[in-house]
Amino acid sequence: MEFLKSIKRGWDFISDKVDTATRWICIFLILVMTSEVIAAVFFRYALDAPIKWGEELARLLMVWAGLLGIGIALKDGDHIGLEALTSRFRGRALAWCNLAAHGFVGLFLVILLFWGIKISRAAWDTFLPALQIKWTWSHLAVPVTAGVQLVHLVSNILGEIVTILGPGNAMSDK
Repeated sequence: MEFLKSIKRGWDFISDKVDTATRWICIFLILVMTSEVIAAVFFRYALDAPIKWGEELARLLMVWAGLLGIGIALKDGDHIGLEALTSRFRGRALAWCNLAAHGFVGLFLVILLFWGIKISRAAWDTFLPALQIKWTWSHLAVPVTAGVQLVHLVSNILGEIVTILGPGNAMSDK
């Protein structure tokens, strides 16, 4: 059991570091996107000289920030869940329910990771028209964020396993 707890602590450390980096990246992306949109509006309406690549850049940054934000929500436990069902459980029963839910999410994320990589590779030869960068940079948001979420999910799964296998939880089962 101590070995499992040490693995959990290691994954929690990794998950915390990934979360911190993700939060800073999101802050940066949102600041750049907001600045770019303000500049684009100013150039379009005040100077009557629209920025041709402004909308593409804003969309690219919004996709990355939005998808990375899903990983932050998962880490914070704010990801969508079925509280109407789980609120009736305690102890190991709740841990088993959460473990099943995490398993389904994990399966989805592995599929998303696989297909995200495949789609990103397929987009290698195409370019965003105004920015003239590869579409792959847009599509890479999917497998990268799936990977970020998998890191957090493994930490959550290990926590549920520790709860299930831990001593003293038999009295709190329902």
